[in-house]
Amino acid sequence: MRILRIPLILAAVLVTAASASAQEVERTDTLNTAYVTAVKEKMRNTTQTGLKRIDGEKLRSGIAVFGTPDVIKQLQVLPGVAAGNELMSGLYVHGGDGNDNLFLLDGVPLYNITHFGGLFSSFNTDVVDNLDFYKSGFPARYGGRLSSVVDVETSEGNMKEYHGNISIGLIDGRLHFEGPIIKDKTSFNFGIRRSWMDVITTPALAYANKENGDDVKVDGGYAMTDLNARITHRFSPKSKLNATFYWGDDYLHAGLKEDLDAYMNLSIGTRWGSLASSLRWDYEFSKELRSKLTGYYSRSGSDIGYGFDIGSKSEEEEGMLQMTMSDHNLCNVRDGGIKYDFDWYPNASHHVRYGLMAAYHHYNVTRRYETSQKFAGMDKMEDKNESGDRYDAFEPALYIEDEIFLAYNFTLNAGLRWSLFTTGKNTWQHPEPRAAFKWLINKDICAKLSYTRMSQYAHLVSAMYIELPTNSWMPSTTGAGPMLSDQVAGGIYLTPGPFKINVEGWYKTMQHMLAYNGANAFYPPLVNWERSFTEGKGWSYGLELETTYESPKFDMSVYYTLSWTWRQFDDYYPYPFLDRNDNRHKLNLVGTWRPFKGMSFYFNWNYHTGNRITLPTNIIVYDKDAVSAMLFQAPYNTKLPDYHRLDIGADFNIVFRNDTSLNFNFSIYNVYNHLNASIGMLSQDENGEYYGLAYGLVPIIPTVSIGYKF
Repeated sequence: MRILRIPLILAAVLVTAASASAQEVERTDTLNTAYVTAVKEKMRNTTQTGLKRIDGEKLRSGIAVFGTPDVIKQLQVLPGVAAGNELMSGLYVHGGDGNDNLFLLDGVPLYNITHFGGLFSSFNTDVVDNLDFYKSGFPARYGGRLSSVVDVETSEGNMKEYHGNISIGLIDGRLHFEGPIIKDKTSFNFGIRRSWMDVITTPALAYANKENGDDVKVDGGYAMTDLNARITHRFSPKSKLNATFYWGDDYLHAGLKEDLDAYMNLSIGTRWGSLASSLRWDYEFSKELRSKLTGYYSRSGSDIGYGFDIGSKSEEEEGMLQMTMSDHNLCNVRDGGIKYDFDWYPNASHHVRYGLMAAYHHYNVTRRYETSQKFAGMDKMEDKNESGDRYDAFEPALYIEDEIFLAYNFTLNAGLRWSLFTTGKNTWQHPEPRAAFKWLINKDICAKLSYTRMSQYAHLVSAMYIELPTNSWMPSTTGAGPMLSDQVAGGIYLTPGPFKINVEGWYKTMQHMLAYNGANAFYPPLVNWERSFTEGKGWSYGLELETTYESPKFDMSVYYTLSWTWRQFDDYYPYPFLDRNDNRHKLNLVGTWRPFKGMSFYFNWNYHTGNRITLPTNIIVYDKDAVSAMLFQAPYNTKLPDYHRLDIGADFNIVFRNDTSLNFNFSIYNVYNHLNASIGMLSQDENGEYYGLAYGLVPIIPTVSIGYKF
């Protein structure tokens, strides 16, 4: 509890001083008051530490791996963020586990934010207006996850003119269209994206089946689709209604049929994705009081199944065998919620945000397994098994936060969030204090300090460290309670001339974390899943350096992170050990050069110390031809080779007289074709000596995309 007293005492002292500071502001002359107001407006949304704001144009430019700009991959280069497995959309922030990030799309929480097993994210940059990314200093209006907040807002659409974009990349195509429905009153913004790999695989498989004849047939394909839509209607300058919709879907199927001496049929089908919809009413009661009333529904889940059928063609055939097998796995979570948020400006020294929310969660996991066997001369044997769980949960929350301008150079954001979570007999509640303080030392230097407590009631049940549609979300239960985190962060921020220099540090503790203690499996446990997980704790600390230079023709950013990430799970190992994503050093160099109008060149060099894996430290051999036992000193006791990669890209934009334009993007991922280690293992040489062996999987990947804007 001692760590909670510090921010609360600090908040009490600074709030007490606010009235005196406000009186000093009132005694200043008109020009000075105008300056104070301007500074306050500038500082209003920048008190928090660990905040990065990116607008839609920035997200749509730069290097586009596979021809598609990706939100998560742009966040991965930032300091304090680890990417995990190469090419995947992992986001491990300040020592987090990757399942503790809050993703919001127009205020609606999303559980699944990846396509193609994590190869790229679900956010279509064509429709994105802006993004707020918090690593620390979380305002009280956010809750439900431990490590970060990714708040994505889509554009309302142009109220006066029609605009659009058509683009084709390496693996997908995109269409975007926006404009007025009723000029200056109602607008729409629509975007759709679809992969076209199945367009290639379908005729290729048809040709292969033709060559194989009627005895062997192969089927398969993959398709990804996502759709965003938004309609905005302005009743008056003070009243506005927004309706948003998102649908994302991945479908993977494969099949094999053989009709030779015996028959065999194998089919696999996997579908996963998300849906999110919301209706938001923005209303301004007065210049001092504004509100947002939001109702939303979201759904995320997967449906995986396979069937296997083999046997002899004739039942009279001696030794006849007929066997069928099917397995079906269904995981989904549905949310329905309402939020009412208020912005209140009681005077020039306060900006108060407060609100309430209530959400209903429905978790459903089911697995059906059926087998049937028949042998010659024996009765048919059948086995059916169905297992699963369903949970209904209710989660209300209240919050209040006040952005207090103590003086023109002192700002405090003090807040408190209270949340409750109940699943039948189990109920938890947590107060979550938040505080962020900013001191503007002079016009080019400021200092910040923040403290936050976060709670998380949802757990991702996974048997492997990769993004699979078999992973399922579960609520907190008696055997697996809510996770908690406390984080202190602070830093110095400088803006000398064209440079921006941020030096920020953090210390974060995480309690009641869960780790899988079973064997690697495609399907994670569904019934009594808590027994397959063990509880532990973690902590992370580090230092971030961000240096940016900006000029009309050249931008350059240097991001460096020095960090430590620890875990302790007593059931595994009774002492602290380094986490698998403990990258001691991380360095990113990001640059843009614009030599001429309509022409831009980009580069991004990535380096970090290698991820960690677990290898045996002692091997006991009783028989020269066989290993009898392997002993492990600690989890994640081996570091893979350091990671480094260079990406480059170029944009060429040709503008025509009718204000349309043609855009060409050329990008190369991993320019010098360095095969970074993805997996590692022990191997033996010809003398029987053991040595470590690492394998790289991702080579150089060139990409070309073409876009037409109108």
